[in-house]
Amino acid sequence: MSDVQGQAWGMCAAYGCPLLGTVGSDGKWFCFCHVGKPSVFNDSITRVLREDEIAVVDMTLAIRACSLSGDTSPRMATAAKALKEHPLGAELRFKREADVTARGWLLRLERHLINATADIGEQKRIPSTVPTAPIIGPTHAMQHYSEIEQ
Repeated sequence: MSDVQGQAWGMCAAYGCPLLGTVGSDGKWFCFCHVGKPSVFNDSITRVLREDEIAVVDMTLAIRACSLSGDTSPRMATAAKALKEHPLGAELRFKREADVTARGWLLRLERHLINATADIGEQKRIPSTVPTAPIIGPTHAMQHYSEIEQ
């Protein structure tokens, strides 16, 4: 099949997104990070996925490719090496007792990506108090600063 709007077949409909399109919405297929978000935030979500979370994205794609083909290709080893360098690499690696199967691991990685992009487009609450710095120096007038004449 041919490319649609610059995206390869099977990929997320958000331009430049590196994830597979897995959820249908409005006649298009979006990844789990882009679905349900206004399209004005597509570029911001894609930037986070491509710049900050690319190791996790590569691992999710490698797990899906290996589960479909049954082949543990060099792609899986390369993705695992990149995942070790991720700031949360120790937490995101496969844990037999927690994940049991590759599907459990994949769900945990996808949940991490959803959490990493969840706050994009959310209005941040403006604090009602103004932060102030602590007072440094004397907190009362010393004798030579007082108005009493000596």
